Amino acid sequence: MATDPQVLFCVVLTLLLPLRLHTTLSPIQEKLRQPFGSIRLNAAWNVLCVTLSVLACRRWGIEMWQRGLRGMVALAGREVLRTVCSLPYIRGIVRREVAKELKAIEVSIHGNGDPTAVLELPKQGLPREEILRRIQLASAAEAAEYVGVGKKWAGIYHSPVGELVDLQNKVWGIYNCSNTLYEGVFPSVRKYEAELISWAVRLLNGARSTCGLLTSGGTESVMLAALCYRELGRSRGIATPRILAANTCHPCIVKACHYFGITLTKIPVDESTGFALRARRVRRHLTGDVVCIYASAPTFPHGVVDCIEDLGKLAERWGIGLHVDNCLGGVLLSYMDKQGLTEHQAWDFRVPGVSSISVDLHKYGNTSKGVSVIAFRDPALRRLTYVPVTDGCEGLYVTPTMQGARGGAVIAQAWATMLFFGDAGYAKFAARIHRAHKLYQDAIDAIPGLHVLCKCHACIVPVGSSKYNIYSVASLLEEKGWNLATGQLPPCLTICIGERHDEIINEFTADLRAAVDFLDATPSYKPSGAAAVYGAMPTTPTAVLEEVVRSYVDMRMSIKQAES
Repeated sequence: MATDPQVLFCVVLTLLLPLRLHTTLSPIQEKLRQPFGSIRLNAAWNVLCVTLSVLACRRWGIEMWQRGLRGMVALAGREVLRTVCSLPYIRGIVRREVAKELKAIEVSIHGNGDPTAVLELPKQGLPREEILRRIQLASAAEAAEYVGVGKKWAGIYHSPVGELVDLQNKVWGIYNCSNTLYEGVFPSVRKYEAELISWAVRLLNGARSTCGLLTSGGTESVMLAALCYRELGRSRGIATPRILAANTCHPCIVKACHYFGITLTKIPVDESTGFALRARRVRRHLTGDVVCIYASAPTFPHGVVDCIEDLGKLAERWGIGLHVDNCLGGVLLSYMDKQGLTEHQAWDFRVPGVSSISVDLHKYGNTSKGVSVIAFRDPALRRLTYVPVTDGCEGLYVTPTMQGARGGAVIAQAWATMLFFGDAGYAKFAARIHRAHKLYQDAIDAIPGLHVLCKCHACIVPVGSSKYNIYSVASLLEEKGWNLATGQLPPCLTICIGERHDEIINEFTADLRAAVDFLDATPSYKPSGAAAVYGAMPTTPTAVLEEVVRSYVDMRMSIKQAES
């Protein structure tokens, strides 16, 4: 491993702290001086002070090195603001601001209340026909927007009707009552799981020894990757390991680091780097506590594949892990590579420094939601995620992921889905997504005042504007029935391409042109709904934003009865 560059920085700080420690602990020193002698005690005391100084300064020194002066000032400012916002009078102001921000969101979630809300179980169970009638009524409005028009694709990447969905429904019904905890009772589910992992590993160009785990989604896959690197760091004596990631990283790595006590350093990327994480940006952040670099293939905000070949060389040189989040590009990127449709560095296990990859099968693999794979180059990394229990009253217990019992239906339908497509089917699907991706880029660039934000490599089209408030554009499209993601730093509107997007490009383009024409005629228009929250983010204190987000989750987890 290369020499840790922050050591010299820590040494300078270390020279100052012993003076303070010597003053603070001098009463103890005086009591020990008589029995042990002055000269030897002074020498030992100085060694102790220096040792304690190094330990005390190291963590602070690393943070200074990672964040830089501006970052530390910003951190201090945020903490001061957080403290101020916790004061009784200020807290009241914050709550009023939060309530104001949430008002529009509450209307979009609850409306005027649900006249069919059932807050307590009925005394007697309802007949099967009545339950199905209620479900059909509830889903009818959703089907009109989602199944029919296709404006609200909702993260479902394939058509919601047809031969594939019929197959998935039938397989799900067959395995509805299965449980992966009991492989002796359901050996077929264990087989499906193992084969799904094998297929994913081979798509990622893994070697014979490459292995993986089947998880419930990208978040669990990334969390297991973070867990294995934390354990690897601890085995090397690093009490609080650190992961480096771009500020374009998916929020799941933030959640993983929070859950597992890992320090996360976000490295800013911008137009000068094409919004890609590059080795030269990462290099200055490499310190002795770094256990992993987190890269994306591609990023969700911009559809950019990070410079993973260069990052792989860096990871190998430093002896640390390199995790590639391929959750969004899963399956799609592999088949684009096979057909020569990509224009970026290699990103999978062909890159020597890549040690783990997360790949979602429930995105461009077109399986039903709840299926992802975390693949490891070295089986020893996978074993670090296991938590065997050998001293419990139940006897020996271990499960392969964060979950305990898992239904086998989601696994069986995923297995059936991938067999249904086969190699040729996925290649054809990837080519279709790639064509639609190009069509949308051309359509955006043809509208005055809008532009594609950067060179996007796959599936995502980030829309920026130097003329319009992009959140106002997003708000107007929401009013037309489109559900599109928005991002910040810089502000953008994100189109994530699915199977049906090539069928509705004319309608989307017409609504987009109408939105910018409206803004030309009505420059005072203010965004509403979720777009308005994003638009307010740059000027809203962090404490207020956090409360808004927490309250939003609370709101989603509640039901509001309509007033009679």
